[in-house]
Amino acid sequence: MRTLSIARTLSPALAVVLLVGSSSPASARHSKNKGDLQQAAVTETAPTGSAGQAPPAKEPTPASVPVVEAQAAGAPTPIAPAAAPPTPTAAPVHVEQPIPPAEGATAAPVTPAAATSSPAPRSEAASAAGSLGEEPQPAAVAPPVTEIGIQRLPGSAYPEPLTRGLKYGSLWLTFHGLQWPYLPAGPKGERFVIGLSGWGWFDTAYEKFGPWGQNQTTLKQSSIKYWKGQGRMLARITPTYSFGDDMFIQGQVELVGSGDQTIQRYDVGGADTDDLYLRFGKWNSWDLTAGRFEGWEVFHLGMGLDQNTFERQGAVGPGESSYPISFYGLTDNQFRPSAATNLAVHYYPLNILRFELLGMAGTINNQPTYATRPVAILDLGWLKLKGGIEYTHGTALQAQSRADTVKKGVGGAIQFVFDPHIEFGFNIAQGTILAYDEVHREILQGSLTRTSLGGFANVSNGSARHPIILGIGSLWTRSVDQNAPVRATAVTDNYWLSQNFIALQYVAFQQLYIKLVGGYSRGHWLAAGPPPIRFDDEMYSVRLRFAFYF
Repeated sequence: MRTLSIARTLSPALAVVLLVGSSSPASARHSKNKGDLQQAAVTETAPTGSAGQAPPAKEPTPASVPVVEAQAAGAPTPIAPAAAPPTPTAAPVHVEQPIPPAEGATAAPVTPAAATSSPAPRSEAASAAGSLGEEPQPAAVAPPVTEIGIQRLPGSAYPEPLTRGLKYGSLWLTFHGLQWPYLPAGPKGERFVIGLSGWGWFDTAYEKFGPWGQNQTTLKQSSIKYWKGQGRMLARITPTYSFGDDMFIQGQVELVGSGDQTIQRYDVGGADTDDLYLRFGKWNSWDLTAGRFEGWEVFHLGMGLDQNTFERQGAVGPGESSYPISFYGLTDNQFRPSAATNLAVHYYPLNILRFELLGMAGTINNQPTYATRPVAILDLGWLKLKGGIEYTHGTALQAQSRADTVKKGVGGAIQFVFDPHIEFGFNIAQGTILAYDEVHREILQGSLTRTSLGGFANVSNGSARHPIILGIGSLWTRSVDQNAPVRATAVTDNYWLSQNFIALQYVAFQQLYIKLVGGYSRGHWLAAGPPPIRFDDEMYSVRLRFAFYF
């Protein structure tokens, strides 16, 4: 490659000055500074490092191109190859004739250091002195960010397209198959929110049993009276992602604290988790729900006989534990299973019409079990019709055994709401239990027919500031074993249970529910024996509840 030497174009006297000046200490420091500037001039990205030194150049000057300093130029100038584009240089120095350099003196070329990639962005390179970097590119448009939030569930999360019932009443606290918590995306198109809600209640109750009849063991065990304290606090966490076309994915867990620390998880009110499910679908259209949750309610009890209370068990004392009886309201598969998983499809073809097809599978009472429970609700607001059927099949654990249990049931309800003062309803349901032994013969004494019917009524003063609700209700249940149709003249197990209540509720600050419930229950047992025995029991109860819904 052909190169051009500036020394040949300078006068002999000026060349001597250059050589002598470059050998002095001051000129050496000046040369060093100019060398740094020259190095920066050929560096594409050159931010200052932590030690005050510029990092190596990104693109080095070819080794064959010598670079010399020109005192008159005031800055180092690289001499580019002929093929390279012209580089701006300082103003030329006019001389009369060239002279060779002094004997033994040469102009030492300055060679740049090896190049490495700079870690700094191009925007920093553009601001560095002497940088030849490219102009920074405009920043890419950031993708839209999904709205994220944690919030206490607002009133809109509890849908009420048609009246659910008298405000603060028992029907109003029921959602009649509606999708809730209802957390759609809104106008922004998509949203992720973690909803917080829950409730807590504390009861103080007094119960007294008064049995009579032929069974002396039962009379002794059930002649009791006691005070009972119960409490439950539930925290509900509901993460929900809603996106385009009203689609959503939702999870829910309900964590429970129990006031009675002497009970086990399988006792009444002892569970430490209520809901635990995942759900996805389309708001107001359909969804699929899997996990631990309750099926839709059909049989409504009113302002008393609250779930997870001993009041709900009625006049079934310790002495009647061998003769169990409880109300049946299409409830074999309604409540949360303890050792199984529910899977339900919900369909909403109309604003007033809702369907649930619930399935269940698991091992319950040492029986591999599967079940189904379809329910339909027609909700006109002032009139609600509910009905459903259920089927449960449990088999023996041993593969060679043919023992199994089959449960079937059907039930329905009609409810009226004349807002804001009165609501009432009637319910009826019947279910059968068929038990078979290891060779698949029916066990008649263990096969039962259960029938329950009842009604309730709530009356409100309609006040928004000081709401007061009076509620009454009655429930009657009968259980008869399958010996009855086979041995019509023989004595068979025949039990019935009556449960009645009156309740008065006041709501303070629209959040604090104060309810006083008085109850009376009576049970009658005719046991086949042998020998046949007949006895009765009754229970009086009073209960004061403080509840907070949030």
